[in-house]
Amino acid sequence: MVLHGVDFIAGEAQVISLIGPNGSGKSTLLRSLCGLIPASKGSVRIYNEPLTGMGVREISRCIAFLPQVHERMHDVSMYELISMGRAPYHTSGWIKSKQDVEKIQWAIEYMSLEPLVHRQMDQLSGGEQQRAWIAMILAQDTPIILLDEPVTYMDLRFQCELLNTIRDLRDTCRKTVVSVFHDINHALEVSDYLYLLKDGCIYSQGTSEQVITEHTISEVYGIHAHVCRFHGCRRNVVVPASGVDATVFRPQGTCVMEVT
Repeated sequence: MVLHGVDFIAGEAQVISLIGPNGSGKSTLLRSLCGLIPASKGSVRIYNEPLTGMGVREISRCIAFLPQVHERMHDVSMYELISMGRAPYHTSGWIKSKQDVEKIQWAIEYMSLEPLVHRQMDQLSGGEQQRAWIAMILAQDTPIILLDEPVTYMDLRFQCELLNTIRDLRDTCRKTVVSVFHDINHALEVSDYLYLLKDGCIYSQGTSEQVITEHTISEVYGIHAHVCRFHGCRRNVVVPASGVDATVFRPQGTCVMEVT
């Protein structure tokens, strides 16, 4: 996806979310922010320094990036994977410093991974692996964190825990977190600011109340949805206007699968 006329800014200790349909340019923008996709026009600046003037190690000490798809890790323990987050601070063949050990241990405890830390990565569930990858970028200890679909593979409990983690990284650790979310409600739950993308352009940007309206949902996603707030919810939620009530649904014609 080629991006057109994108103006993006992130402040210190902010949670910013990129949302939009598949193929709208969310992941492209995220990868551009850390230099994985070079800008053909304009520039990306980190603390007012052009990204093109920074080395890979220098960028990696400023920005941690969690991609949507990970390498398959064979014969690597969770602890070894998380330890890789400290690589930007060393040359090859490094011996862990006291600070390395502390950062690694902090990330393990922060993600509640102590019981799993000595397991092999290929023996873990998808959700457990995802939590390990997140711990790795936390061990990297950068002021800016980029997350591409961070709740992938996670069940409801760990989705909620990760959203709380993102808020805590902002509030307690003063991190700037930029995330791609397919689920608008996840973005609404954590974001200070939203960028809504469509066809490689920023269709709308602002607070959740400014960006997420029934009109914009219709224009960008092509569906009718309600934007409402339920009792006890901190933020608005998006609910599709049509659906099937599973309690009364029965298939038309021959039933091909049933469990009773």
